[in-house]
Amino acid sequence: MITIDCHLHLGMVETQVPIWWMEELYGMYGVEDWDSTDGQAIVDLLDANETDAGLVQGGDIRRTTFHPDYPEESAGRIYIPNDWTAEQCELHKGRLYGVTCIDPFRDLPGAPIELERCVTKLGFRSMKLLPSYLHFDPGDPELDPLYRKALELDVPVHFFTGMTPTRTAMLKYGDPVLLDSVGRRHRDLKVIVFVNYPWIDQCIALVAKHPNFHADMCYFAGGDSAQLYEVLSKFRSYGALDRILFGTDNSDKARASGGIGKVPDLYYGVNKVAEERGGEPFSQDELDAILGGTAAKLYKIP
Repeated sequence: MITIDCHLHLGMVETQVPIWWMEELYGMYGVEDWDSTDGQAIVDLLDANETDAGLVQGGDIRRTTFHPDYPEESAGRIYIPNDWTAEQCELHKGRLYGVTCIDPFRDLPGAPIELERCVTKLGFRSMKLLPSYLHFDPGDPELDPLYRKALELDVPVHFFTGMTPTRTAMLKYGDPVLLDSVGRRHRDLKVIVFVNYPWIDQCIALVAKHPNFHADMCYFAGGDSAQLYEVLSKFRSYGALDRILFGTDNSDKARASGGIGKVPDLYYGVNKVAEERGGEPFSQDELDAILGGTAAKLYKIP
């Protein structure tokens, strides 16, 4: 069995990500630790969760970065280059795999070229897009050349959806329903949907509807096994359990009232919930697939 975390973030505080951004993004959750995160820090997180490998992403939010309290120093500050992500993966071969991060509307003609470079030259395994942070509708037909390039390269496109505390983000573009048009126009494109509040049921319906869609479950890394059991049961009822991906969003432990430690323990705890409720348990094969087997096939990780 292999275990794979599909959702991990790189970033050096101040040089790549300003402190005010970290405060705005994580302050709501009571987080006050703004340590930088390089490849070694991610490997330490993987080890803490007893996870074999992880997909790591940087980011380019320069076009829409702004804070009114810091007008001169805030604009265009958030940039973790793909080449730096590649360097971190090279330092930790076999543990870290790169995710191409692109602001497509910064350079529409250049976006497919950058994706191809990252996949063919740097060995990246997927692409991450941030519609709400970057103020675009993911169903915009202008993005079709980029989606066609992802299909040609056979790499999944991972979308951020749902709520973020970042005030400059546009919540309307975090609605997962916007991805329905992507699925309808590109029936074979592999899409990963971040299952996130407040549209969790919409995400489930979207993944269930489109056989080429997968679900990133990192939102639930901070919850408990009871919440996770309910969501996994819904996916199973719609025949979409085989398209679930384990992720942590850099969490090394579940903040559960029961004191559960490693994030994967949340998944092993769902059968205790099933027993307590008289529900249907999940087989070991199903849990193994969620924790890494499905991701290994999707990302082509041996």
